Amino acid sequence: MKKVCGIELKGSEAQIVILEGTFEDYKVIPLPFDKLKIDDSRNQTQVKDFHTKVLAFFKEQDFAEIALKERMPKGRFAGGSMSFKMEGLIQTSDYEIRLIHGATIKSKLKDLEYDTELVKKAQGEAFKVALFLLLGA
Repeated sequence: MKKVCGIELKGSEAQIVILEGTFEDYKVIPLPFDKLKIDDSRNQTQVKDFHTKVLAFFKEQDFAEIALKERMPKGRFAGGSMSFKMEGLIQTSDYEIRLIHGATIKSKLKDLEYDTELVKKAQGEAFKVALFLLLGA
C-alpha cells in the first residue's frame, strides 16, 4: 500500500492530508496532531518547534512520497512570508519534497471523480495534492 502526504501552506498553517492505497481505492489516515502552525515567525522557539514536529512526523509516518502545493513567488496569488519560511523548513527534511504547481494538479484531476467531503474543507487542496501523488504523476 502506497502512503502519501499532501501539503498546502495557508497563512501560518500547514494543511496536511495522508492517503494510503491507490487512486481507485484509498483511505484517509487521521493525523496524529490537530495542526502544524507557527503563530509568531519571529519567535525562534516556535519556528524550531514547527521544524522538529515536521521532521518527526515525516520520520514516524514513512511516506512513499511527500508533496507541497507550490506557491507563487510573486503576483496576485503570491504566498506570504510565513508560508515561504514554512516551505523552507519543510524542505530541509531528509525526505524528497516535491513542489507541484496548482495548475498541474488541476489538469491531472480534472476528468477524474473523487470526494473532497472525506476531509475538512480547509484540507481540500492538500487532499488534491495527495490524490495527485496516488496517480503516480
